Amino acid sequence: MALACPTCEQSAAEYLGMADDGRNMMRCTSCGHEWVLGAKPISPRAISQTTRSRSTTTRTTTPRSTTPGATAPRTRTSVPGSSRPARSARPVEGVEMARRRFPTVDDVAPGALVRLESLRKEFLADFPRPDPEAGLYRDVYRQAFEADALPYTTPVALKDFANSKVVARPGNMSRFNDEWKALGNQQAAEAFRGVIEYLLRGEEPAAQEDRLTTLITSDEPPAMPGFRESMLTRVLCIAEPERFLPILVYSSPAGGKREIARRVFGLELPAPATTGQTIGRLVHWSNDLLVELVGHRFVDLDHARQFLWWVKDHPDLG
Repeated sequence: MALACPTCEQSAAEYLGMADDGRNMMRCTSCGHEWVLGAKPISPRAISQTTRSRSTTTRTTTPRSTTPGATAPRTRTSVPGSSRPARSARPVEGVEMARRRFPTVDDVAPGALVRLESLRKEFLADFPRPDPEAGLYRDVYRQAFEADALPYTTPVALKDFANSKVVARPGNMSRFNDEWKALGNQQAAEAFRGVIEYLLRGEEPAAQEDRLTTLITSDEPPAMPGFRESMLTRVLCIAEPERFLPILVYSSPAGGKREIARRVFGLELPAPATTGQTIGRLVHWSNDLLVELVGHRFVDLDHARQFLWWVKDHPDLG
């Protein structure tokens, strides 16, 4: 059976090579998501240390067979100060440290920003305003996703949102539509509302980026099969349009946040398959970086998204 992508769930995985820890690096040819296949293995060094530890325990605690009257072997005791100090475990990089290591505006070459300002003026001469339909659509669904309105948002409105191309297209929604059909309108709408409520206002203390990771990587409630990164990010763009840029995937050959950061600003963001950071954190951190880079030079972030897509394919970038 063909391997399915954990993001769009299409059976379109291709082998990229072997990661440093020996696992297989995969990429989805449908949505461009990259991931590492399999659980992270235990290092041979850790196994050998465990084996030696068990062997030592066996030698020191297992009594030898003795004959009657023989003196039992004495258990060796350690003299204070005679044993070697245990090696301290290698510290695991915390979230705050990883966040500080993530590229920033200061990493962009000054020449790139000068060139971008020239392109901005060219873009605004041709596209001075964003699509007005997108703004109206966003306002309607922003109200629909508020806590007091969400329970009353109809199944038709929710399904239409999932399949709409306004405010960025979420991509192939066949898995979502199959799940909706299997559940039926009422049950599917309840699952949909549960995803939105958890993402935007989760009761547990987890940060939003961690809740996003849960929804992307799981099929169990509060997650919903087919409701993945692109549509979850689209919900964030609707609910918090002043913060979230309508670029719906972190990495994709067609152009995700990572590819735009490289192409437009010359920044190399971490590859999902090789970083220890979660997809939810990468989505948030890359979004915040791009928003800071484009600044307040556009009508709204949908307008800024249009600019970044326009620049990405501009011939002046080479």
